[in-house]
Amino acid sequence: MFKRELKNETISLGAIYQACNEIKKIAWQGEINNNIIEPLINSVYQTTSEEIEDVFISIKRLNTGLDFLRRQLVGDAFSRDGEVSRYFEAIGILVKNMNKKDEVLNKLRTELTKQSLPINEDNLDQHALFLSELYLSTISTVEPRIIVNGDNKYLTDKKNAAMIRSLLLCAIRSYILWQQSGGSKFRIFIFKKKIAELAVKL
Repeated sequence: MFKRELKNETISLGAIYQACNEIKKIAWQGEINNNIIEPLINSVYQTTSEEIEDVFISIKRLNTGLDFLRRQLVGDAFSRDGEVSRYFEAIGILVKNMNKKDEVLNKLRTELTKQSLPINEDNLDQHALFLSELYLSTISTVEPRIIVNGDNKYLTDKKNAAMIRSLLLCAIRSYILWQQSGGSKFRIFIFKKKIAELAVKL
C-alpha cells in the first residue's frame, strides 16, 4: 500500500488520463505510441513496488498524462476532453462493481503473476494480446461494460482492439492505485489547483 498523499494521487490520475487518451488515439486514428504505453503496461504487473514511481518505471514517462490531467482540471472549455472524461467516469463505475466480484479479482491476480515475459517497447504487442484475453475473461464479465467510440476501421483491427483492452486494464489498475493513495472525486474538487500544480512540477 502506498502513502495516502496528494503526490501519489496525482501520479495515479496522470496514468489514468494517459491510458484513456491513448485509447482515444488508437480508436480514432489507429495510432499506437509504444513509448507512452510501456509504463502503463508495466504498472499492471507491479504488485510489490514500495514507491508508486517504480510502478510506472519513472514519473517522467507519465508526462503526457500529467499534462493532460492539468488541462482537464484548470484548462478552458476548449482544452478539456469530454470523451476522455467519460472514460474516467465509466472506469470508476466498473471498479466499484469489480470490487464486489472476488472471483474476478482473484483470477486477475493469479493470471498476472504467471506472466514472466520482460516488458519493453519491442514486445508490447505480446503483452497487449495477453492482457486483452485476460480482460475478456474477467473484466468484460462485469457490468456495465465500457463502450469505446472510434473509427470502425481502427476498432476492428485485431492489434488495435487488443491494445485498447490492455489500456483499459491499465486505466483500471491506475484507478485502483489512485483510490489506495486516498484519491476521490471530492478530493479532486477540493484540491484541484494543487493537483494541477503538482502535475506540472512532477
